Amino acid sequence: MKREITTIPLIEIRTAAPCDSPDRRSLLTSEDDPALSVMTDFTRVPPITIEPIMTIDYALQKMKKQGVRLLLVTGEHDYVTGIITSYDIQGEKPVKYAEETGLNHNSITVEMIMTPLSRMAAFDLEFVKQSLVRHVIATLKQLNRQHALVVSVDQGGRTQRIRGLFSSSQISRSLGHDIGVSANAAHSLAEMQRKLGH
Repeated sequence: MKREITTIPLIEIRTAAPCDSPDRRSLLTSEDDPALSVMTDFTRVPPITIEPIMTIDYALQKMKKQGVRLLLVTGEHDYVTGIITSYDIQGEKPVKYAEETGLNHNSITVEMIMTPLSRMAAFDLEFVKQSLVRHVIATLKQLNRQHALVVSVDQGGRTQRIRGLFSSSQISRSLGHDIGVSANAAHSLAEMQRKLGH
């Protein structure tokens, strides 16, 4: 007869013991895997957001605390209005903005240097579902972008929702090697479409 367990018995553990871990190769993604496998899906992972009026120093501290390099900027009704990255904060943008406006670095807010939503690279979720990791990499490289948003669009085409995000650093980690996408400059949608030949 099986004995009912009420507590788990202890065993004596040695002072040093090896630790099991998964085979690293089994955890890596392939460029031929579905694109969704490297997308940060906001229905599974809550997005880390920040208000536009917060200072960039506060934004950087929040990134460090959360272990991310990008924050979604949210305005009224928590709608996303843009993104800000650690590169935006630690790069030339704040220096140039301070020189142009005469503002002290400590007074620069997120909305002053963020990339507005209209200047972000964005992919339709339905196309992403049919794509592979290598298609995402090729597009990011062609656009010279480190990030791209994924947007779900209703059938009438009227309503858009930010569904997820592609990050070159996240993809590099998933593949186990650097995909070689450099930091980007902001481009207009028309410029991005020209680069893709659309």
